[in-house]
Amino acid sequence: MFEPATSRILTLVFADLADSTALKTQFGDQAVGELITRHRTHICRLAAEAGGRIIDWAGDGCFLTFETSSAAVLFALRLQEIHHAESDLPGVRIGLHMGEVGEHAGPEEDAAHPRVEGLAVDLAARICSLAQPTQVLMSSAVAASARQRIDNRLFRQPVGWRAYGNYRLKGIAETLQIHAVGLEGMASFTAPAASEKAAPVALPPRRGMAIAVIALVFLGVVVAYFVGSRTPLPSPVVPQVVATRSAPREVAKDSDFGARPAIAVLPFDNMSPDPEQAFFADGLAEDLITRLSSWRAFPVIARNSSFQFRGGNLDLKHVGVELGARYLVEGSVRRAGARIRVTAQLIDAASGEHVWAETYDRQVSDLFTLQDEISASIAASVAGDATRAEGERARQRGTENLDAWSLYQLGLQRENFDSRAGHAEARQYFVQAITRDPRFASALARLAMHDLWAVFFGWSDSPEQETAVAFANARRAAELDPREPIAYIALASAYSLKGEVQNGLDAAKRAVELNPSQPEVYMVLSWLQLLSGDPAACVAADKRALQLDPHGPWAAMAHDNIAGAYWELGRYQESLEAARRLVSARPTYYWSYVYIALDAVALGDLATARTALADARRVYPGLTIDTLQRAYGVVRPEVDARRNAALREAGLE
Repeated sequence: MFEPATSRILTLVFADLADSTALKTQFGDQAVGELITRHRTHICRLAAEAGGRIIDWAGDGCFLTFETSSAAVLFALRLQEIHHAESDLPGVRIGLHMGEVGEHAGPEEDAAHPRVEGLAVDLAARICSLAQPTQVLMSSAVAASARQRIDNRLFRQPVGWRAYGNYRLKGIAETLQIHAVGLEGMASFTAPAASEKAAPVALPPRRGMAIAVIALVFLGVVVAYFVGSRTPLPSPVVPQVVATRSAPREVAKDSDFGARPAIAVLPFDNMSPDPEQAFFADGLAEDLITRLSSWRAFPVIARNSSFQFRGGNLDLKHVGVELGARYLVEGSVRRAGARIRVTAQLIDAASGEHVWAETYDRQVSDLFTLQDEISASIAASVAGDATRAEGERARQRGTENLDAWSLYQLGLQRENFDSRAGHAEARQYFVQAITRDPRFASALARLAMHDLWAVFFGWSDSPEQETAVAFANARRAAELDPREPIAYIALASAYSLKGEVQNGLDAAKRAVELNPSQPEVYMVLSWLQLLSGDPAACVAADKRALQLDPHGPWAAMAHDNIAGAYWELGRYQESLEAARRLVSARPTYYWSYVYIALDAVALGDLATARTALADARRVYPGLTIDTLQRAYGVVRPEVDARRNAALREAGLE
């Protein structure tokens, strides 16, 4: 009888010995067989230590699955380290990919060795075939999920990461971004060469980052700044790219942040013996960002940008300039059983001087009280008592359930809008958090936003139903916690899909009032401003989001709204530049190609417009004018007619 497959999201690993056939010719079957046996022994031990499952052996190759990407990468690096130490072992090439698979029971219902099938398995095998001996290659989904959770201190050599751009794999419709990880001095970091199985895909060049923000003022003046008038913020300069730090950056004036120096919370170091406790350290820093943002006394740089600066001896002045932050918070977390020790310090980035430092020893059960103490101490050190009342209001939180909070933090860390699989993995954590605490407003709000993004990105099989469920979850979140900004962002997004622009605009403005340091609120506000017929305001809001999150995923999405706004304003060349930056950052997002097509038609380049639409259809095969209209969620006769006419001219129906 046919047993239906269980659908799961797993990280898939293929490990293959290089040149084993040639070695057999040179040294004989028996000698090489002994090497292969030793290699297999290492794999079995390392897989067990990292929590992996060996699904299948094929000659000298092995197929494994892992529950988390970080565990899979840890396994790969450990195997690479052993093969380097035991020099008689052949080089090993490893490929990793994360995706949804079907899992069937193995022979005679063997649950320990199931059959795992699906396109994601084929992709992992293809990635492995690209690797050279001593090389670990992976898709962007694995790299994004694992990079922030791999601790350099676990290895004798530093861990290196590389990005090689997009590759088109034989028999696979979509291109994949290929990344590498390896131990410096042990691994090969050569980009995969073009072959009949794979070929690199050229993308528009990325432009250098522009002006950041740093304030060089005396600490004694800060309080006066904070209690001063909140005048409208001037428009900052837009960074030109999301993921590159190589270009020189300039030092901007305090006025770029409304004369209020910004603060950035760097990822806390995990000092616990268990590397998997890194999520706990990251969760504490993430929650601290949220709490500091709620004080409203100063801008707080988004997590996606500040968490790029992890570990090592950082040049704090450079970090401050890169993030546009005057003050930096850094610290460490050591958890042992039910006890936790947290150290935290506040640093003036320009001078490198410590403004405040403290060590806390607590029971894990006192975590939320500990967070209150740290955030209150930092804010009081920077701003004195001027914002204490706002701090008291910010003490409100969504849950007292530590398990729910941990799952929520894992969901935040897994957020990945570059793939449907990464999006689904984060969503699962939010669902589990709500299961632990059905009144957890923040988790409900995030779940609503994920379901709405699935509709926007064309990943939903039933967009109307999913929008209705997300709208209900967003309303419930706002009822449970009227000060949760993401609840209002979700409401605003749902209203936009329902065609209720003014209601959406009101909800987005409320989100900005609740947390003016959160880039997401400006992203959704800008979208509603565009739908309401105010493209200039849309651009200003996107620039604010870019200022708060210069390196994160919202920086990429800001270019989406900017491209649409400039197109409506008739500034086609600027719209085209924004759309191309979006392609560089998110090549699997169909709207970027749609904007390129619209701009190319306006500029009289029909060949480019048709090529762009072909790329859009490759990413989203069901693309039509009607599907685009549904994604907009609102009818504006004049703008819609102009857009649809241009798309028809380019060949879309």
